Amino acid sequence: MQAGVYSGVENLKLQEWPKPELNPGEMLVKVRYAGICGTDMMIHAGKHPRVVPPRVLGHEIFGTVVETRAGANSKVREGDRVAVFPLISCGRCVPCREGSAHVCEKLGLLGIDTDGGFAEYVKATPEQLIPVPPAVDDEQGALVEPLSVAVHVVRTSGFTAGDTALVTGAGPIGNLIAQVLRAAGARRVLVSEAKPFRRNLAARMGFAVVNPLETKPGEAIRELTSESFADHVFEATGAAAAYRDAIQSCKVRGHITFVGLPKVPPEVDVLSLVFKEIRTSGARVYTPKDFIVAISLLEQDAIDVKSVVTDRLPLKDIEEGLRKMHDPDKSLKILFNL
Repeated sequence: MQAGVYSGVENLKLQEWPKPELNPGEMLVKVRYAGICGTDMMIHAGKHPRVVPPRVLGHEIFGTVVETRAGANSKVREGDRVAVFPLISCGRCVPCREGSAHVCEKLGLLGIDTDGGFAEYVKATPEQLIPVPPAVDDEQGALVEPLSVAVHVVRTSGFTAGDTALVTGAGPIGNLIAQVLRAAGARRVLVSEAKPFRRNLAARMGFAVVNPLETKPGEAIRELTSESFADHVFEATGAAAAYRDAIQSCKVRGHITFVGLPKVPPEVDVLSLVFKEIRTSGARVYTPKDFIVAISLLEQDAIDVKSVVTDRLPLKDIEEGLRKMHDPDKSLKILFNL
């Protein structure tokens, strides 16, 4: 089969690759769409510590089950359209035993620890295959994974309908967080983004936006609400300046959820956290429940998930897709179709 194989730093090319062989309890999925994300770009740059080349990348995957060795008791059948839940957990560590397998001490991921979806076929267990209803089209199905990140972020933050929110960063995840907040009944959502392309996209989608290089997001959220700072801040950049903005923009006894991954440990204004009694939490990936909620939101047409897609390319153009993704002023999310 044809696959996008990472062979070393900045070396990801389409090549012939063995079709996955199923073990007992596994299913084969014919990939229809697969998306590139920031993790793939990190791997391509040689900055991901776990990836050992050669490796087929890609963990945002949608396809159709074409073969199974899972047994008659599986709820997933040949012919089912599925979004692939790419997490691999050990099932034995304390987080797994406590029901938090998404933060498994040995957490793995398709496209990092095993071959992923930049290929004609990918194999997975039935538990990793989430059926997608007819009302959700194939492209939307490929975006269930990043949407599930946003669902998990909002669901675990303590957000309730009527709250005000600031989202720092309007990349794919920040954009989707803002959309999930709106669908969940946020009174107002302000999106802070320095890059014009991303900021303008958020504005076209009806969100209030601010350029943090020109206006402090805290001042903007107070003007927007005519009352106070944000009940909730969702930090989706990992940038040190955004950490400062998040703390300054959060109301007394408000909540900050950190989602973006900093390249270096940031300095944090702990004094303000203490004096304002700001609660903080981190949010990492998702659970199967988040996939199900994401699919339900798409089925209800509550999220314009395709708004984050800037290019659609055949898998044979994988190198062009990588080049495009290197320009954050023009690209947000790229889908490969097979």
